[in-house]
Amino acid sequence: MAKDEIEHIRTERPSASAATLAAQRGLGDWIDTLATKQGFGWKKSRDCRLYFFKGGLVVTAQDSYMAAYDWETVRVLQYRRTVNGAPSDACSTLIDPAGNALNIGYGRPPLFKSDKAALGITSWVNGPGFLYPHMWGDHIQKWVTHTQLAGTIARIQRGETVNFGPYTVDQRGVSDKKNSAAWTEINEIGFTLGSFMFNGHQKRSTAPESANAYVIPNLDLFVKLCHHLSPYVKG
Repeated sequence: MAKDEIEHIRTERPSASAATLAAQRGLGDWIDTLATKQGFGWKKSRDCRLYFFKGGLVVTAQDSYMAAYDWETVRVLQYRRTVNGAPSDACSTLIDPAGNALNIGYGRPPLFKSDKAALGITSWVNGPGFLYPHMWGDHIQKWVTHTQLAGTIARIQRGETVNFGPYTVDQRGVSDKKNSAAWTEINEIGFTLGSFMFNGHQKRSTAPESANAYVIPNLDLFVKLCHHLSPYVKG
């Protein structure tokens, strides 16, 4: 097993300012601390921290930047890219309810202005390249799903419409700008070459078109929701 090069930081408790912000946002107990690489080449960012709490996270960056996100309200874009079969870019974009986006990890999702507008992104900050982006990226997705799934299902059952970037979900089915399909018409979901698709093996389908996975906020939550709402999607 590879050595954890920030093992000495993982037990580092949040700074006073980060702890205060977390308390103000009701994030609960602190769990873990992550950082960037600590070598000389990372001098400008080696004091940046990613603090995990039971109810969310706090990010600190250069120039006294600090932001908090709770699992109840955050939207997260996940971008991962491979080169010649090997992992390359891996980052997550955290979007608060006001539309302020913070990108952390390695790389940056290739969003167009139209993508940002559709997602309601009003500002963008490129944050630190924290180590182990696959690990903490999966953790973020897992906790967003754990926290938001039941409430999202309840909203849909009350007749509300919920947006996931290019897709709109309600009791009847799922739609995009061009197509719509009832949940009973959705029998397959999956990924291919970084894109999410419905009914991928059907030659004829009224299902929404495929979309880049990185433009779908809270991707894991969306996938779990599709499994719950379609009587035919297995998994």
